[in-house]
Amino acid sequence: MRSFPTSRRRRLPLLRLAAATASGLAIAGGVVGALLSRRYLRVAVAGESMTPALQPDDFLVLRRGAPPPGEAYGQVVAVHDPRPEGDGRLLLKRVIGLPGEALRVGGGVQVNGRVLDEPYAHGSTPQEQHRGINRLAEDEFFVMGDNRGASTDSRDFGPVRADDIIGTAVLRYWPRARATRIRAVPRRFLGVSEPAGPTTHPLPWVERPASG
Repeated sequence: MRSFPTSRRRRLPLLRLAAATASGLAIAGGVVGALLSRRYLRVAVAGESMTPALQPDDFLVLRRGAPPPGEAYGQVVAVHDPRPEGDGRLLLKRVIGLPGEALRVGGGVQVNGRVLDEPYAHGSTPQEQHRGINRLAEDEFFVMGDNRGASTDSRDFGPVRADDIIGTAVLRYWPRARATRIRAVPRRFLGVSEPAGPTTHPLPWVERPASG
């Protein structure tokens, strides 16, 4: 029978333990990655409809699903373009109108008859995108791009249902110099502030480019 030097015999259990540990860590890492991918997804910004808040080639982490209605105003969300020519691409937009609200868009945005203060928005709504009063259903949101003159949004395809919202942006992780959490903006009417609610969430975990 072949015998091994004493030092080698001592090393064998350690090597087996190291191999088992590495295998266990790999399995655990795979499980954690799978769990995180169920809660989060990553997208790349490909258009300019959300400038200046989001720039082309920004990379974002989205928490899957729609935000709770009480926390939704001012959140950046991803929805599939519902238009036939949209080819199902992801659109990144900001939530402007909440379930049950009445909106008028054109020369600004009115919510339930009150003019919305939007420091994040720039550009004007083209005449063909002006909309009268739209009463949102109890599961509908009105979404718009911050760059109002260069955005395809609810002014074009109407409100989106909560089930249509793929995810809510929580983090920009690239470019590194601009890495930051993405939070909802407070809601303000004529100088009156209405808190948007808490927006901090546990953070991670590019499926496809998102554009405007």
